[in-house]
Amino acid sequence: MNKSVNKGISVLLATAVLASPVMLEPKAAYALSIEDVSADSTRVDEETEYTIEFEINKDLSSGDSIFVRFPSDYSVDKKLKKSDVKLEDDDDDKISIDSVSVSKNVVEIEVDEKIRKGTVLTLTIDNITNPEDKGSYEIEVKTSAETSYKGEKITISKSSSSSSSSSKGDFEASPSSKNAEDSISLTLGKFNLSSKSKLKEGKYIYVNFPSKDMLPKSISKSDVKVNGYKPDYVSILDSDSIRIEIPSGADGDSYIKLEFTSSAGIVNPSKPDKYYSFEIEYDSKEYKSKDVEITNTSNTPFTVSLSDSAAGARTSYTFDVDLSNKLGSNAEIEVEFPSGVTVPPVLTSNSVTVNGAQVTNVSVLGNKVYFRTPYGFTSTNRASIKFAFEGYLTTPRTAGTYTVTAKIDNKTYKSKEFQVSGVTPPVAVDNTLATVGLTRATASTPAGISIGIKAMGAPIVRNQGFIEVVLPVGFRVPAYLPANTVTVNGVAASFVGVRGQNLIIIPAQDIPAKTVAQVNIAETAGIVNPATPGVYSIGVYNSEERGLLFSRPATIVALNGVSFKQSVAYFTKAGKTTGLAVAPYTVNGNTLMPTTFFRDALGFSISYTKTTAKVVSGNTVMQFKVGSNVATINGKNVTLPAAVQLKNNVPTLPLKTITERTGYKIIYVNGNYTVYK
Repeated sequence: MNKSVNKGISVLLATAVLASPVMLEPKAAYALSIEDVSADSTRVDEETEYTIEFEINKDLSSGDSIFVRFPSDYSVDKKLKKSDVKLEDDDDDKISIDSVSVSKNVVEIEVDEKIRKGTVLTLTIDNITNPEDKGSYEIEVKTSAETSYKGEKITISKSSSSSSSSSKGDFEASPSSKNAEDSISLTLGKFNLSSKSKLKEGKYIYVNFPSKDMLPKSISKSDVKVNGYKPDYVSILDSDSIRIEIPSGADGDSYIKLEFTSSAGIVNPSKPDKYYSFEIEYDSKEYKSKDVEITNTSNTPFTVSLSDSAAGARTSYTFDVDLSNKLGSNAEIEVEFPSGVTVPPVLTSNSVTVNGAQVTNVSVLGNKVYFRTPYGFTSTNRASIKFAFEGYLTTPRTAGTYTVTAKIDNKTYKSKEFQVSGVTPPVAVDNTLATVGLTRATASTPAGISIGIKAMGAPIVRNQGFIEVVLPVGFRVPAYLPANTVTVNGVAASFVGVRGQNLIIIPAQDIPAKTVAQVNIAETAGIVNPATPGVYSIGVYNSEERGLLFSRPATIVALNGVSFKQSVAYFTKAGKTTGLAVAPYTVNGNTLMPTTFFRDALGFSISYTKTTAKVVSGNTVMQFKVGSNVATINGKNVTLPAAVQLKNNVPTLPLKTITERTGYKIIYVNGNYTVYK
């Protein structure tokens, strides 16, 4: 059954304090007070969940504790975990818990943040077993700031096999619609209370709904009436029960009638059944409604269109849904794809549209995609939802019939079955332009690796398939590479394994066939270039295709080669880092370097002013003018690919022009340069 409650004694305590002599110890005015104690079940010998509301009147700091003491007749799970306990403040904000422990029947909850005095806390503890005997029992609470417990009693009743105060058919339950998943208004009652009970202002009525998919995340008190009056407070206790605080207008009534408007957000259960019933509990008495029949959904299944229906193929998804209620702006939509469909872990807003409008707040959880209609969205009874081909969704990998489910404004719509054809065999792809490059080309130097795969012949499923990079002997490969040092298409790998000289990279997202895969291994991964200069061949494979995808040569140069990065004002030579007057930059695709680089890094003789620069290497003399794209080299005019510029009072010169005339070569990979001879 649902929650049972004994009203808190805070008002009684306050009255007692006012009526007491002045000599009362002053600190009593600052004592913790219990507002309410309730349980999911108040039957004997039943494991249940307890909810305790109390107000603290002294600050708690991180590391302080809350203690809950259950009577010795109770059984408290000695292995209680943090997941069994929930703590919220009076704004329903979750409060962080550092640890939970049990000593005898005392549960200690250590908080992990500051809580200010005067805060009303709601503490929920699961895995508590009620006593074997019925009766009244006191649950006690204190904090690190108090020296004594405060208690509140709760009544434990007979088991369900004994006579019960509840009876089937005590009242009528009247939803506005009986179609499954329809949004409804709802009336429960009117019915008389038993045993001369009367409603009391401030006490609680509990309502247990027959299905866990009926309630929204919250209900406004303006959408609820108790005997025709708006309640003082309405809260969702869990997925199928709510608590309503009795208003002053209903005080003294001997009956209950509850009304929920259509804007409360309540929907009918998703599964049709003849025997749904509601339960209401008040003053430790339980009342059950007559059975309500919920019929099949009135929704018409929608059609799913695919741009490619082959198994495992990258595809777009388009479907038009006829809605029972109008869809407006900022409406929440959830689309659940069948388990065989692969959805990337990240989807951008421009990959999803509703009625041609780009959606907002896109998130992915497994095979479910969540998003909202944009602000200013035109209200309509029809939703045309499209997941673009650029979103990288694929069809299931196994041929067969499948369906898609869309939950729109808390109402669920299901598609007609759509067909996926047989598995697509690997396709012929062209990787002649695929690339492999090292961020540093000098010997015995830590280096990153950039691998540009132009296309896969077969799809790679996230967390299953893999890309394999084979490094030749000479490269030093650590025994372990952190997954966050390797990315595939910009997303950190799910796992990276090391097998000798081979790296096994398992992507965290699906890679459809015929699509690009960019693999980047950071320098922090710990791979070190061979000590011996030369040309080394790096190979690339994958788990879904036989044979080598491609291999590419990587040139390793002597340690006296010079490495630097675009837009970074230093260079590295023989393991030593030296600052630059100006960071390397590009103009029309040409790299410009400060004149001082050619002296400090390459050993050339230089001289310069704010208007001229002279570089001498052996018998080669090169003269430049700031602002001019013509240089004089050994007495002859040469047109430069970019004009000389002045930066930080130092002329910057085209790198390629100078290296070509002095016998130096350049290796370039994604903004990383190595100049060597």
